[in-house]
Amino acid sequence: MENLGKMPSFPIPKRRNEPQAILAVWTVIEALSPQTYRRPEDLAAGDRRCVADLSSGRVPWGTGERSRPKMQLYYQVILGSIPMEQATKDLVKAFGEDQELHQRTGEKAAIGAVLVDRNGIVVEENGIAVSSFAWALPLCVKQNLGILGAWPHIESHVIEKLEGILRRVDSDGNPVALDLTTVDKAHRWLVAQFSLPEHLVEPPKFALRVYHYFKAKTPPEALLLNSFFLEDIARIANHVSQNAASIGLRRYLGIDKPKETFNLLADEAALEKAVAPATMPAARWPVPGGHPLVMLQQAAVNLARSELAGGEGIIAVNGPPGTGKTTLLRDVVAACVLDRALAMAAFDDPEKAFTASGEKISAGEKAFFQLYTLAPGLKGYEMLVASSNNKAVENISKELPAAKAIGRTTDEINYFKSVSDLLHAPGKAVDADGEDEKVATEPTETWGLIAAVLGNAQNRAAFQQSFWWHENCGFRLYLKAAKGDSVVREIRDPDTGCIIERTTPSVVRNENPPSPQYAKSLWRRARNRLIALRNEIAAELKTLEAVRQSCLRLAEVRHGVVAQESACAAMQARLTPLIETTSQLKIDVATTEDQLAQRGADLKKHGQIRPGILARLFRTERWKTWLTANATLLETEVDAARQLQTSKHRLAEATAARDALAANIFKAEESLAILRQQIAQLSQAVERQRSVLGDRLVDEQFFARGHEASNIAAPWIPDRLHRKREDLFVAALAVHRAFIDASAQKVLHNLSVLMDVFSSGSMQNEAKRKLLGDLWSTLFLVVPVISTTFASVNRMLGDLPVGSIGWLLIDEAGQALPQAAVGAIMRAKRSVVVGDPLQIPPVVTLPERLTLEICNYFKVDKSVWAAPEASAQTLTDQASRFQAAFGADRGPRCVGIPLLVHRRCQEPMFGISNRIAYDGQMVHAPGPRMTGAIGAILGPSKWLDIDGEADSKWCPAEGELVVSLLKKIAAADITDPDLFIITPFRIVAQEIRRRLERERELLSLLRVDPGTWGNNRVGTIHTVQGREAEAVIIVLGAPKAVHNGARSWAAGTPNILNVAVSRAKQNLYVVGSHGAWSGVGHARELASSLPRVRSQTAP
Repeated sequence: MENLGKMPSFPIPKRRNEPQAILAVWTVIEALSPQTYRRPEDLAAGDRRCVADLSSGRVPWGTGERSRPKMQLYYQVILGSIPMEQATKDLVKAFGEDQELHQRTGEKAAIGAVLVDRNGIVVEENGIAVSSFAWALPLCVKQNLGILGAWPHIESHVIEKLEGILRRVDSDGNPVALDLTTVDKAHRWLVAQFSLPEHLVEPPKFALRVYHYFKAKTPPEALLLNSFFLEDIARIANHVSQNAASIGLRRYLGIDKPKETFNLLADEAALEKAVAPATMPAARWPVPGGHPLVMLQQAAVNLARSELAGGEGIIAVNGPPGTGKTTLLRDVVAACVLDRALAMAAFDDPEKAFTASGEKISAGEKAFFQLYTLAPGLKGYEMLVASSNNKAVENISKELPAAKAIGRTTDEINYFKSVSDLLHAPGKAVDADGEDEKVATEPTETWGLIAAVLGNAQNRAAFQQSFWWHENCGFRLYLKAAKGDSVVREIRDPDTGCIIERTTPSVVRNENPPSPQYAKSLWRRARNRLIALRNEIAAELKTLEAVRQSCLRLAEVRHGVVAQESACAAMQARLTPLIETTSQLKIDVATTEDQLAQRGADLKKHGQIRPGILARLFRTERWKTWLTANATLLETEVDAARQLQTSKHRLAEATAARDALAANIFKAEESLAILRQQIAQLSQAVERQRSVLGDRLVDEQFFARGHEASNIAAPWIPDRLHRKREDLFVAALAVHRAFIDASAQKVLHNLSVLMDVFSSGSMQNEAKRKLLGDLWSTLFLVVPVISTTFASVNRMLGDLPVGSIGWLLIDEAGQALPQAAVGAIMRAKRSVVVGDPLQIPPVVTLPERLTLEICNYFKVDKSVWAAPEASAQTLTDQASRFQAAFGADRGPRCVGIPLLVHRRCQEPMFGISNRIAYDGQMVHAPGPRMTGAIGAILGPSKWLDIDGEADSKWCPAEGELVVSLLKKIAAADITDPDLFIITPFRIVAQEIRRRLERERELLSLLRVDPGTWGNNRVGTIHTVQGREAEAVIIVLGAPKAVHNGARSWAAGTPNILNVAVSRAKQNLYVVGSHGAWSGVGHARELASSLPRVRSQTAP
């Protein structure tokens, strides 16, 4: 083994859950999560023609192999591989086995790769790749975890040494072509360097032909062998170390925590404020039927705007099944489209929004494309939809432009419809000039170019070919026509060269671009319409906000009246005894006055009998007696006078207190009268508005109606104003279109350069690379919403500066590994994260104890920061100020802004899901109950109790019962039944599919494709996530005592049953052992909610 020098090791953290330690945990997990393949062609988009076999001892380069037209030929040489099934066994041996650990049967991970040109010369930059897994696996098995967090540093050392082996020169210093001896030497060096045991190594066997766009200025990169997320995690770790992480990332990583949180299920004041008319976006999505958002949906939209618009941050929305996540995201999209339209309206001339940067690229034949910077005011409105799930991001991007998603006709709204129709048409692989491309073919029905699916290289190529290069509907042609160029196609006779036909591209015929002069006129008209309508709506929202303030004032005054009445009553209670005391004191004063008068009279009378002068002179006994009596009378008179003074003082005090209290009561009653008058006036005003707004007026009465009624209601906005808000969205798109028309030349140049980047890869010129944000913002200006999976974020947007994307909308975040989202969050200013932690958790490929050991080493709480307990959703939930608390088995469960109104499932499915996962807080608002074709045959929902023998989790008797149910359905002439067959266990799903493969006649009667129906309709919850069906059959399996652990795993948390049950709209049929399952975890709720039918073969 060669010494690579001192290798860095991550220092043991001093405190728990340090951000760098969390990132180190994610780095280790991802280092152990390689890209895998089953067949060599899997590494070449399934194209077997790209695989070059090396087992013959010959290499394909340097032999004169021809490339494809307009392509350069390169070769990726795979430097051996690791069988993942055996690697997983080694990890399980070291760390223990989990229930339903992701199976890696037949999968392999490349150890390394080297990229050579058609002559076999290793390319200069990024030509060598090394697998983190090959390096980390032996260290992990030996439980040497400390060094694993330092993979980004170690990778460069390994590649440097490997280049010394692979890059050879002759005696003149010229590069020498790679040969198999050198390939084998590099392979053996990697195996030795990483201490890979023989049973985990397969030698180099093949290379891949790589066809790269001929105009590309740089070669392709070596194959991505490692996790999609390692580069971004390393980049973020660097930002964190420099205290340069964005606000959203700081929240996500727990560096900054919310100073206060609001529980929207308990805090009515916070919820009322969240739906205030002042916070309502002026525009909304024109939904079919015009149905408004309900209370918490509107709160989510408003809070996303009030918390994030104009700034940075991250916010979570908790979306249980069937609660309208996509519906609220549409309104977020509408609001952002309006924001940019208003920013556009600041320009008298749209061309002034673009400034020449001085950078150019060649457009051929002395022509060039100028790179323009976009005015800063037009940035920050880009919307990127991201998810771990390809289907989730495609669903949103395809739902938004679908004609059925908009409640307006194409006469009312048409935003480059013909381009959108082509872009969202079903794709198929075509062979054009020898090149496979996923290109849209036949147009499909959409309303406008609101969204596009990008992401991986195949999707980007398909987008580019349809959106830009299509010879009949490409947007490039539209822009050329709009800037005044002729786009008429001349078709010539191949023999004579004479023009035999001139045709105008359909995009020009359908979209009718205005002339440059007329475009300016249309711009002014569209801008004026937008501003006038926005002002009109703003005035109405201001009026509604005034009504809200009246409601708040009314509530405040009512509370004031209650307080004042209580105060008056308390003062009156004190006044009565005070009056009594004053009366008594008056009596006391009169009595004391009488007593004083009597003492005076007694003294005067005594003075009349005073002895004469001789008696006084000789001090006779008579005189002495008189003196003694007189002194006594004087003392008595003084005491009486003193007592009178005291009584008068007490009377004065009591009288003053009585009068002051009486005055206060008078004032309080006056104030009370004023408050009551205010209540009358405010009540009258509010009731006038209630007669207009009905149950949409949000006040104390609104919430007093109870949990269900207040959640189903829509706040504040009358239908007439909703219609205007929809008109404003239409006007905002008209402004976008007019802006594009009036600046067509600038838009054409920027998009031409970006499409070139799509084809040629990263820009090498630093000055041009700095303008990528402007190019992407120009694309978002045309296509407001673009989607990608997290796995493609770095490859698609890697060169964009931090914070280049205005809005990141994450869907199905409960399925996303927490580390998967960080790259997208880093590139976005604002993130709205939507999902549900109690549906499908993130897929984990490592043994649970290994993940626990990794977390323990870095002092990180596994349950908080590592999947499957943690997800992108849970991390955002804890980062959000606005939350909801649900009761759960292990104490309160805090999530983001909750969506509660469920419209998909009938009972008993709704009730089961609501009780096991949502603390009974969801509100049921389905459409009319329908038995359904399947329900009419199989009857209402039930538990079909069957006890069968089983050698594994698969119970053949349960399978036979499922077949008998399908036969009943077929016998009723039901074709292509809207049905899912769901099981907790992969082996059960596999065996059901195998069993159905033997029922060709049954599948024929059902008129389903035997090759696809089983894969689409039978499976675990992962097969059906995000989908719904009329009926669901849950096949439990695991019927024996030996399967106690499997049953506890499946029913111990709500996730599996919650997803399975909530797929069924009308009926649910559970097949399995009631005795084995009915007392286990959340299966108890199934048992108590469904009637039990004892069955041998069929109900």
